[in-house]
Order: sequence, then structure tokens, then C-alpha cells
Amino acid sequence: MEEITALLERQWHFPDRADDAALARLWGLAADRGCFGPHSAGGLPDTVALVRATGAAGCPLPLMDALAAAELLGQASAFTGRVAAGEVRILVAAGGPQTAEVPFAEAGTAATHVLVLPPGGGLASVRPVDFAVPLPGLASPAWARLRLGAPEAVADVGAEAAARAFSLLRLALAVRATAAARRTHDRSLAHAKVRRQFGRAIGGFGAVQQRAAAREIELTAGELLLADAVRRHAAGAPEAALATELAVHHAASCAPRAQVHAHHTLGANAYFEEDEAAWLFRRVHADVALLPALPPPYGTAADILTGGSAALPAVDATEPAARMREEVRAFCAANRTAGGLLTKGEDPALVAALAARQWLGMVWPAAEGGRGAGVSEQMALQNEIAYHQMPVGVPVAAVSVVGAPLVKYGTPEQKAEHLPRIREGALTFCLGYSEPEASSDLAALTTTAVRDGDGWVINGTKSWIGNAESAEYIWLAARTDPDAALPLAGISMFMVPMATAGIRTEPHQALSGQVCSTVRFEDARVAGSALVGPVNRGWQVITDTLAHERLLLASELAGMSRRQFDETLAAVRADPAGTAGPPGSHRRELLSGMAAQVQAVQVLLADAARKAESGAVHTARLASALAGVLAAEAVERVSRDALDVLGPAAVLGSPDAPGAGAVEEGLRVSVLAFLGGGTNDVQRGLVARSLGLS
Repeated sequence: MEEITALLERQWHFPDRADDAALARLWGLAADRGCFGPHSAGGLPDTVALVRATGAAGCPLPLMDALAAAELLGQASAFTGRVAAGEVRILVAAGGPQTAEVPFAEAGTAATHVLVLPPGGGLASVRPVDFAVPLPGLASPAWARLRLGAPEAVADVGAEAAARAFSLLRLALAVRATAAARRTHDRSLAHAKVRRQFGRAIGGFGAVQQRAAAREIELTAGELLLADAVRRHAAGAPEAALATELAVHHAASCAPRAQVHAHHTLGANAYFEEDEAAWLFRRVHADVALLPALPPPYGTAADILTGGSAALPAVDATEPAARMREEVRAFCAANRTAGGLLTKGEDPALVAALAARQWLGMVWPAAEGGRGAGVSEQMALQNEIAYHQMPVGVPVAAVSVVGAPLVKYGTPEQKAEHLPRIREGALTFCLGYSEPEASSDLAALTTTAVRDGDGWVINGTKSWIGNAESAEYIWLAARTDPDAALPLAGISMFMVPMATAGIRTEPHQALSGQVCSTVRFEDARVAGSALVGPVNRGWQVITDTLAHERLLLASELAGMSRRQFDETLAAVRADPAGTAGPPGSHRRELLSGMAAQVQAVQVLLADAARKAESGAVHTARLASALAGVLAAEAVERVSRDALDVLGPAAVLGSPDAPGAGAVEEGLRVSVLAFLGGGTNDVQRGLVARSLGLS
């Protein structure tokens, strides 16, 4: 990998060494280094890594064409050896026995041969390039129209082999476009840290930070989708084609957008072709534009999903998480409910059943009554509970929001009092963070807790508090040192009984149907034992478990959006013509986008879980923020696009409506999705700062 990168740096440079002659020369040098040698399925990841390197360099070297040709022709073919040696510079194009011309060929002026491949399988032929006509335009080097000679070799290719080849070629274009956009994005981040305007680095401007974070989220999700598709292809998994189309759709949508947004940050210099960003712009858009020339073997993601019984491929960070998911699915199937996304109240029998399976508190250490399960298992549990709309949300949330801080910071007495009840699902709570003027900005909170003898007196107001009317406790952040040099240094955490004198609630009906409350504290006195953790160290108590909490919230949102998508898909399958329309329709395009978005959230969550379990705190926090933002956006997008796909009846809330009522409910819940746990704007700001923008 390092060798090809170094080769590209020496031999491929815009604008002076990036023409047809440079490409032909690079082709030969890459062949000398084994880049076009014999491959097997196990070598696919290496080929993709090379394609990624060419994308970052803006170079159209057709590495995947060589891999596809080797697989299709077989190692016994004389052409395979000549391709490996660089004597034959081969492209792969869709066509049949009568094909004599390739209208749009990338690297066409440097190619010597084309493998003409029937999309459905059949007789493939290797044909020489008689002549190439350059087609000046966006692509650089220019595409070419190729006139082909008589076949020099033929091979009978099966339908599955042809399908794999086209799938890999589409995947390679998506990988290359994404890598080019990533390169420009990374350059824009570096530029934003040093470019100064109005007396400060532009990376400190809110608009620049929001754009940068949005690009980072989309590109990271796209890279993970591509990696997932590669892994499935390398393993010969049956869902590889679907995984590829999900990744390709995401790349085709997001790579051009990321490229253009990076240009916003880079400014005028990147507009001129002395700058590599201008050439990367060409590469991204040319690769995406070329995708239709390589037909998807089984149709788009929407075609695959609507035409059969396939589901979105399962994604889990670990084997234990995958096993937990299957167990929870079986449990939910045996205990179906008629709940909604935010069903009021909990089902005591279901809560007891969860507790009996020791799923509540399983992530805690054995000494605290858990079994040391990974966060990925807890994520699988909460994702499936949200998907199946099981009315057990508050007891499950208590494990991480209240239980995890108690495990780390609680006194022996606090642990003995609360942890067993959390494991039993018996402790109910509400979250006391947000305030009328501070929202989720804890540095600005004004609710105070003043020491009074052995206890504390609390005054202030908390807003938008879910479950306050029925909660036994409020997990409360309050200011205990108003004179602290750093605002976050003067906060402490309390476990306050809601029955305490001086606490009153005012309920409000939310758009989602959920009841949230204003909670007022007027000289509410609590015992000293209500304090959890050190005085004035409440921010540490919160943040030590915050990354996991955000992951779990994102997992629940992901379960919601996946349920909405599956309900939409079920309605489409029942009436494909009346809902999605024919292949190529706008509504099928929307359906593919919904599927790609839902899957992007799943791969981001799995990646974040792996990082969290590895102990990489900083990267885990960044990954959880990426996943959280995209999970919230997915709830809104899936619901909105489902309305366009299913039509007016989808806004009805009845079980017999298209989408079974999940669409309109999801749309109402979507507002909460990008507000809860810190707004998406705030989370994108945190992402930007994690990327070094300030």
C-alpha cells in the first residue's frame, strides 16, 4: 500500500503529470509492482485499498477491472498473465457479442483491450482497442469512445460471476469517489485551522464547523458502508450485492456533496486547477457519473428489497452482540405488544421478564450484580426493544443513565439501595438536566443546591422532563459552587426523590404524544445521601458515562428508523406499482436512499461500539457523536420520504394505514430525536472541535 502511494506521488501530479501518457506509464509501473497480479476473493481488500489510494490521488487507474478480468477469465488464461505483466491494459465494459463500441471509457486512451461482459452472463470476449476518440469534458484524463476489434479470447461466464464482476466494478467507483472527497475534506480541515479571516481562524466559525461535521459524518458512514460491502464480497456472503448497492447509493449522493462543501471551506484557491481540489472535484463527479454505465446486477437497493424477502443486512460490532440481538428478537416475537414508539407507561410483566433474563444491569461488573457484558450487547438490546416498540423504556434507560454513575461513584449505601431495584426494573426516574434558558448546556444551568447542615436545599426549574409525573426519582444536575472559575466545575449530581416537599410538576403534551413536564424546586430539602459523587465534580460524573449513554440513545433511534423503514417496505411489497412505481422511478430512488441511511446508522453504531469496548475514549466519544447525529437525521428522513413513497394515507395513525401508523408517528417523534441528548447542532459542534476546529 505504501509503495503504490509513493508511486502515485512520484508519477501522478496535477496538472503537469496527469494526462493520458502519464496514466499509461503509471499502468506499467504499477504492473511491475504486482498491482495487476492474480487475485482471489481473499485479495479483494488489498485491491480496494489500492483503489482508495488512487481515489485520493484523483487517478483513474482501473485496478478493479484487472481483478474482475482475472476472476472471469481464470488463472489459466494467457490474458490473465499478460494483464498481470502490464502487457495488456484491460477495461471491463457491459455488452454482448455484437458490441463493437464502448461509448464512455475511463482510462480509454491508455487501454489496449476491453473485456466485453454480458450483464446477465454468457459469452464474454476480450477485444483489442482499434482506436480511441477522446471525449473532453469533466473527467481528466478525458473519457474516450472506444472502437473494438475482433475477439482475441472468449469465456463462458455464469450469471453469478457476471453479477459479482459488475457489483465489484460499481463498488470500486464508489470507493474511488469517496476517497477523493475524503482527501478534499481533510485538506479543508487543515485549511480551516490556519486560514484567518476577521482576526480568527475560520475553523472557529459556526457555519464552517457545521459543514465540516456534516461532511465527516457522511464520509465516515460511507467508508464504513463500503468496508462492509467489501467484507461481504470477500466472504462470498449472499447479501453482498445488496450491501454494495447500499454503499454505492450513499456514495453517489454524499461524495459530490462532501466535495462541494469542502470547496466552500477551501475558498477561491481550490477553484483553480493549480490546486489538487479542482482535480479531485473532477474525479468525484466523473466516477459518480459513470455508475449507470455499469448496470447493477440485481437492480438498485430498492429493486432488491421490493422484489423479494431480503432485509437490510444485519450489522453488529461483536459476536456476543449478534447473539444478544437474536435472543431479544425471539423474546419480542413471543411477547408482541400493540405499543407505539413512545408508548405511555411500562408493562410490568415485560419488565419482570427482562429482569428475569438478567438483561437489566448486564453491563455492570459482577460485583455489582452484572456480568460485565459489553456496551455492544446493551446497544443490541435497546435497538431491538425500540424496533419492536416494547413498553419497557424507562427501566432499561435507568441502567445506563442512573445505574452506571452509581456503579462508579455511588457509596456502598447508595449502591445497596438502588442497584438491586434497577436490576429488577423497579426504579423509575426522570432526567433533570435541561432548563428554560440553558437547554442542555450544563455550563449555563442555574438550578442551585446549597448546603444546609447535613443536607441540601434546591431551588430552580427544569424543563421538558419526560416521565416526571410518574418518576420516583429525578437524576438532577445542580450548581453547588456559583463562583467556580470554570462553570462546569461548580456542578454536582443528586438522586432526588420526586416526593420531596417543595417539588411540583406542570405537565405539557408534546408533539409526539408524550407528556413532558416543567419541574420546579422551591426550597426542596434533600438529605446529604442524595449527592452522588464528589461535590462540584458532577460534570465528570456525567461525562464518564456520556459516550455510552449517547450510543444507547442512538441505538434506540436506529431501532425506530429501521422499524419505520421495514413498515414502509412491507407496504411497498404489498403494492409495488401503486407505491414505489417501476424500476428507475423517483420513489424507488427515495426508497434506496432511506435504506442506505438506515444502514449507514447501523454501521456507524457498530464502529462506535467497537471503539467504546476497546477503551479508546476520545475516538469512542467522537464515534458516538457521529452516530447520534445521523441516527436522529435518519428518523426524520425515513418518515418524510416514506410519506412521499406511500402517499397521503401514510399520515394516518391507524394500524391498517400504509406503514401501520409508524410513519406519521415517527415523523412527530423526529423533532425529539434531534433535540434529545443535546441538539444535533450542538453535537456537530462537538464533532468539529474533535476534528481540531475551534
